Amino acid sequence: MTEPIHEERQGVAAWVHVIIIAAIGGSVFTVAVSPPEVGWWWSVVPLVLGVAVYTLFTPMTVSVEPDAMHVRFGRLGWPHWIFPIDEISDLRAVSFRPMRDFGGWGIRRATDGICLNQRGNRGVRFQHAGGTYTVGSDDPEQLLTALRAVKPGGC
Repeated sequence: MTEPIHEERQGVAAWVHVIIIAAIGGSVFTVAVSPPEVGWWWSVVPLVLGVAVYTLFTPMTVSVEPDAMHVRFGRLGWPHWIFPIDEISDLRAVSFRPMRDFGGWGIRRATDGICLNQRGNRGVRFQHAGGTYTVGSDDPEQLLTALRAVKPGGC
């Protein structure tokens, strides 16, 4: 793997952290006040699953290397998309409506293409392998500049 020309990490919105903290607090409270004869494991299982999903899918890392753009989710870097630079076309910075256009944030498929996003409503849209992709970015102009710098012909 070569040194990235551009790299950014996009975490989830602050309100997601609030929900996760509330869920943890609720689970801890439920375990603390439950009588011993009541099994408390049932309140821990959703908590563990929620934390596991959160850990697996945040943050989203976008890196531009000389030959490809990589989009990775989570601490393990999976799922992972690789977009070879010479197969990307029609690059443009966009604003979009995550709920209306894609049904929310995360890894989303809609009639308008596939969106890979953690938060916000801005990104870079492009064509790749016959499909339309939108990759969320806190600074889509900088991501677009990096992609155009390595793209033959600058498109």
